[in-house]
Amino acid sequence: MIKRATVSDVAALAKVSSATVSNVLGNRPGKVSAKTRQRVLDAITALNYTYNENAATLRSNRSNIVGLVIHDLSNPYYTELIAKINRKLTDHGFATILACSDENLDSQQSYLQLMQRHNALAILLCPTWDTTSEHLQAWNALSPTITFLRPVASADIDFIGINNYQAAYDITRRLISDGHKHLGFIGGSLESRLRRQRIQGWKDAHDDAGLHYAEEHILDCASSMSAGAKATAKILDIAPQITALVCYQDVVAFGAINAIHYMGRKPGRDIAVTGFDGLADAEGYLPSLTTAEVQIDVLTEHIVARLLSRLNDRDQSSMATLLHAHIHWRNSTRAH
Repeated sequence: MIKRATVSDVAALAKVSSATVSNVLGNRPGKVSAKTRQRVLDAITALNYTYNENAATLRSNRSNIVGLVIHDLSNPYYTELIAKINRKLTDHGFATILACSDENLDSQQSYLQLMQRHNALAILLCPTWDTTSEHLQAWNALSPTITFLRPVASADIDFIGINNYQAAYDITRRLISDGHKHLGFIGGSLESRLRRQRIQGWKDAHDDAGLHYAEEHILDCASSMSAGAKATAKILDIAPQITALVCYQDVVAFGAINAIHYMGRKPGRDIAVTGFDGLADAEGYLPSLTTAEVQIDVLTEHIVARLLSRLNDRDQSSMATLLHAHIHWRNSTRAH
């Protein structure tokens, strides 16, 4: 019978202490240098050592599990973001439990309880709109909880997000400077704080340019191409003088472009269209879509870095980080 390798065997081959091997296996930040960590990992591979994670969790009351809860997986932006966060966590030795709340607070709470039962080391959460600061404080007391993309009012908790107001302001101001005098805003749910931030940027750009805007030029709709197409047809029926549409998301903007084509008009020439997310398909669309790119790689780096920092020091003050969106100006907004 072949004898299974032990921590002591790994330590002997790597020429380190058993405690160092345990630190590597437990992925304890700051305990082991990168060079030593790699030597231990090489020894683990050479000996085909299998880490008994359940036993280690029972001994230390810690795990390497990070819970990742998001409100929506139908939007391609979120699926790409989740994939990159998961890969980054894997690179750091974490295992991920993924759950989708489908914008339901009860489901979100159930998933968080499930992750707590699995002794999750930390939680990464893109919360439902009805999540309160009290909900977050309760979860943060159990496991370090970091929220991203969706802010929760008055929550004293780590948050990584986007400066939605500034991006919407910059897009709208540029459209106005290109000669557009009548602009619409479509997309997003009425409960969305991000939508309110973007609309405020849209409104303030009008005010600063001395232009009047009408509330009926703002329409909510679901996050889909079909909903974006219907909203576009509706808003252009209400206000046929509109020559530019600022869309809450790229998928809504894709629907807007399709609707404008269907009406026999030219997106970009007759009616400018902009999106928000920076989906990979935006550049290849016809016409290519102007969009505020919420750079996923940058967002992922900040989320994981904040997680590692929080795990290293539970008592540090919470931080809110707002990242700037990069606007790609393309053919859907050729000068009016």
